[in-house]
Amino acid sequence: MTYLKHTPLDETAFPPFAGVKSLFGFIPNLFQAQTMRTDIVEAEIQLTGAILANEGALSRQQKEYVFLVCSAANLSTYCVTAHCEIVRLLGLKGPKPEKVALDYVNTDIPVRDKALLNFALRLNAAPTRMTSHDIDGLRTYGFSEQQILEAVVIVSFAKFANWLAFGLGTLPDFEAIKLPGALPEGHDAPQPRG
Repeated sequence: MTYLKHTPLDETAFPPFAGVKSLFGFIPNLFQAQTMRTDIVEAEIQLTGAILANEGALSRQQKEYVFLVCSAANLSTYCVTAHCEIVRLLGLKGPKPEKVALDYVNTDIPVRDKALLNFALRLNAAPTRMTSHDIDGLRTYGFSEQQILEAVVIVSFAKFANWLAFGLGTLPDFEAIKLPGALPEGHDAPQPRG
């Protein structure tokens, strides 16, 4: 399940997991992998609620889509698999979440949301190349300052979660989504030669 030794906890042993289970329908392996530092897990749970789960300027669906496309671009099998299942558990209407993660351009989601995902992928891939023109582009689609801020935060949070899953070697909670270019589960990345 992870590279680190840990003791899995349930919602009885660690009450914050009760909220996680009611929010997602399961306790993610990513949180389980960190139970030796429940204070960190608790902070991450609060961040997840504030950034993704709680209503904000962007809809929950928009938030999940931003998280999905960035995670797919980062080849995070763990996060794509988890959030595809979360989209299903939430009953969000629209194209299959796997299709959004891998090929949102060829879905029937609104053009406005495609512009949001284009922005998110640009920030995810080339953060040092972002300019005010990128922000202005979102404004032309009617996105407010709060919505743009939330998009930036979600892209950043996806990167955090993706890197955390990679670093901990967290295995997906469900049958893994196959991402083009990602290593098969259980295989280590090639080591740089020194």
